[in-house]
Amino acid sequence: MSKPSNQPEPSLESLIVQALHGADEESGALIAPLQPSTTFKRRPDGSEPQGRSYIRDHMATGQEAEAILARLEGGEDALLFSSGMAAATAVIQSLKPGDRVACPSVMYWALRSWFLEQGETLGLGIDFFDPEEGPEGLNAVIRPGETKLVWIETPVNPTWTVLDIEACAGVAHAAGALLAVDSTAATPVLTQPLAMGADLVMHSATKYLGGHSDILGGLLVTGRKDQRWERLRSLRRNGGAMLGAFEAWLLIRSLRTLFVRVRRQSETALAVARHFEEYPQALEVL
Repeated sequence: MSKPSNQPEPSLESLIVQALHGADEESGALIAPLQPSTTFKRRPDGSEPQGRSYIRDHMATGQEAEAILARLEGGEDALLFSSGMAAATAVIQSLKPGDRVACPSVMYWALRSWFLEQGETLGLGIDFFDPEEGPEGLNAVIRPGETKLVWIETPVNPTWTVLDIEACAGVAHAAGALLAVDSTAATPVLTQPLAMGADLVMHSATKYLGGHSDILGGLLVTGRKDQRWERLRSLRRNGGAMLGAFEAWLLIRSLRTLFVRVRRQSETALAVARHFEEYPQALEVL
């Protein structure tokens, strides 16, 4: 039945709670079944009736989760990875030797270590800026024509410094670079970087998106499907950094309650911060 023309579109929160109105066509179940199969049916001529051949190329359950995540971030497409680090390092590995990356000197420790350990091996130049200096600090280290990627976190882990995404996007794009934003700490409930000029958004799904301490995963969302995005898809497929089908199914479960959880978590965090703001033994509240 078609929707009346005067009926408003459901809110994003309603769409996510309902997993984009997803349902199992065969049974009518509103919770989509887990599809762990690694291979898929073919016709006698070798063609694929469902457009799927192997799980590293097209995971049925993963594609459902990716559609929800792309809608959450207002992007054109999403890719699930086996971890947040796998998603982040795929972006770096998509660069070419000689390219430079600008990133904060304070950031998630494992990725910063990876930059320091692997950047030279990959032939990349890494330029760090102080996130406390914001876009001005970024502008001071960026090299027009040489810097190909600006990587930022906001809020920064672990100091919770907030960076101006729109201003950083302006600096990056003026220099001919892409802006990738690790938005793990903010979640799409609080921040949508693509709407502020970012080219890529990265999340560790292990944190707020998963929300139940039972998923290890990561993802990328793009503002446009282009040659760079297809290279990232190829890196995931050929590198084998896929999220498992069960984890993807758990992630869909988790996303249904994302808005409720993040709002309550934000309220609780603010209450704790206000309490310790006047605490005599506390030097500073971040």
